[in-house]
Amino acid sequence: MKNESYPYQRIFERDQYTCQYCGWTGATNFEEWFIANFNIDHIKPVNAGGTDEDSNLVLACRSCNLYKGKIDCNSLDEAKAVVAQRREIAKAWFRTNILKESDLTV
Repeated sequence: MKNESYPYQRIFERDQYTCQYCGWTGATNFEEWFIANFNIDHIKPVNAGGTDEDSNLVLACRSCNLYKGKIDCNSLDEAKAVVAQRREIAKAWFRTNILKESDLTV
């Protein structure tokens, strides 16, 4: 296999192979890197006027990228808050529907 530079390799390296939303890292372990299925995310989506400038791009694990979706955020902190909120909703759903817990305290 030829060793070619990955598109946006600079973002992977800048973010140290770590999801900027949840902190999942794939920097030292292939299995964790593989499970993360990292994506480059636009903090402010292109369809909302965001750019491909490095300051608008972050490394995100697949789950966080899906949870954030195309929500229009103006900063990394705002995007982190969106992901955290959606993660809490998912956690409550999991506890209720998978674990069958009746207490919805997350």
